[in-house]
Amino acid sequence: MTLTTSSLSLDYYEILSLSFTTAPLSKQELKTAYHRALLKHHPDKAAAAGSASTPAQDAPPSFLASNDTHGSPSPQTRPYTIDEITAAYKTLSVPSLRAEYDRSLRLDRARAAAGQGKAGGNGVLFHTGLEVVDLEDLGCAEGEDGDGDVWYRGCRCGDERGFLLTEEDLEREAENGEIVVGCRGCSLWMKVLFAVENDDSDDEQGRVGEVQKQGT
Repeated sequence: MTLTTSSLSLDYYEILSLSFTTAPLSKQELKTAYHRALLKHHPDKAAAAGSASTPAQDAPPSFLASNDTHGSPSPQTRPYTIDEITAAYKTLSVPSLRAEYDRSLRLDRARAAAGQGKAGGNGVLFHTGLEVVDLEDLGCAEGEDGDGDVWYRGCRCGDERGFLLTEEDLEREAENGEIVVGCRGCSLWMKVLFAVENDDSDDEQGRVGEVQKQGT
């Protein structure tokens, strides 16, 4: 599945009143969030959706009688359509689709912040025109002595592998979802944000993210 521009303009976590997180979401948690969203935006159609064998039919009774929006990350400005609610549920329910969506959402937010000159959560300023690229666009090669892969990017100082990341670097910062690395040849640095991919059989970290680079 390839995410479209329209899908990225919607925050699926906000639609389902879930906080954006890299942690796994249980099937039951998603089902209850799905039904809660139906009740909130289309209470007259929620019952019909449940009788049509949608995920809403498995929601616990406490949610069937509730219109609580606890957990919503931000105030909502318009009612979401049933199609939007369903798309959010289907995307976040499949680990591979969720990983792709999370990666794209992070890139979208980073690019928006870069264009508007907003400050990041760690206090670092995203300047206008700041380069933001996907980690998949970086060069990748086998590390020395076959010790995992390395990702690299040339720096304007002339070092073709000025910015270098190893699997160990990414794994060490996986919980935080971001890592800052300096150029080996000058004072420039870059920040890498990660999307975490959860596999059905084995929660496995995806090595996908976006890179933000600026001078100090």
